[in-house]
Amino acid sequence: MATLTDRDDRMGATAFRAAGACVDAIGRPDFEDALLALLRRQTGIEQCMLFAYGHGDRMGCLLAANPRKPALAQRLARRYVGGGFRNDPNYPRLRQLLTRPTDDAAPEAMRTTAMPDAYRDEFFARPALVDKVSLRVPGEGVAYYLNLYRGRGEGAFTGDEVHEISALAPLLASLMRRHYSDGPPTEGPGTAESRLLETLSTRERELCTLLLRGHTLKSAAAAAGMNPGTAETYRRRAYHKLGVHSRAELARRCHPHPPAG
Repeated sequence: MATLTDRDDRMGATAFRAAGACVDAIGRPDFEDALLALLRRQTGIEQCMLFAYGHGDRMGCLLAANPRKPALAQRLARRYVGGGFRNDPNYPRLRQLLTRPTDDAAPEAMRTTAMPDAYRDEFFARPALVDKVSLRVPGEGVAYYLNLYRGRGEGAFTGDEVHEISALAPLLASLMRRHYSDGPPTEGPGTAESRLLETLSTRERELCTLLLRGHTLKSAAAAAGMNPGTAETYRRRAYHKLGVHSRAELARRCHPHPPAG
C-alpha cells in the first residue's frame, strides 16, 4: 500500500516516466498495461475498471483488471455491464453527463455505506473490496467511467490520496479520450476481450487474462496458483480454441483498435 512518505517519489521523475509511457502507448495494444502501471504506482489500487456509457442506455467495458483475481474482475465486469450499472449510485450522473457534458473530471470517493445493499453485496462485499474512487469523463457521444478500488489489505483511500488522484484527473481524462475516441463505447478492448475469452474454460480464461496483463507464463502460473506445466497445458488449449499462436496475436484479437491518428 502506498503511503504518504512515498509522495515525493510518486510525484517525481518516476511518475513522469510512467505518464510518458501512457502517452507513447496511445492507440497501441499496450496502452492499458501502461495505464495500469501508472495507476497502481500513483494510487496503490487493487482493482481497476473502466466503462463507457453511451446512448441507448448502453454500458461497455473497456478495461477490467485485478492482478490477484483476474477472473473475478472479468466476472464482475460482465455483471455490471449486464445491468448492474443501473444500481450504481453514479448511474444518474452518467446519464446526465451524456446529455449535458461538462469539462468536469473531478474524482469522487464513494464509501460502501452510501451504496444500496444489493449493489454493495454483489460488487464489494463478495469480492472483498472496501472503497473506490470514481472519475466520470465526458467524451464524444460517450461518458467514460473510471473506477479505482481498494481491498481490505490496502484499506480505504485517505483524503490526501483522493487529492493526489485529483491531480492526475486531467491527464487521465485526456488519455482516455485520445485512446478510446475511435471506437464505439460498447465495442472497446475490454468488450472484445470478454467476448473472445468467453469460449474458454475458467482456468484457461484466467491464464489468458494474466498473459494479456503483461505476465510471463511463469509469473501467470504463480499468480493463478498453477504449476508451470499445468499453465503450459492451459495456454496450449486456449490458443488452439482461439486460433492464435502467440501472446502478441492474442493481444491483437482482444484489443482490435488501430492506432489513432
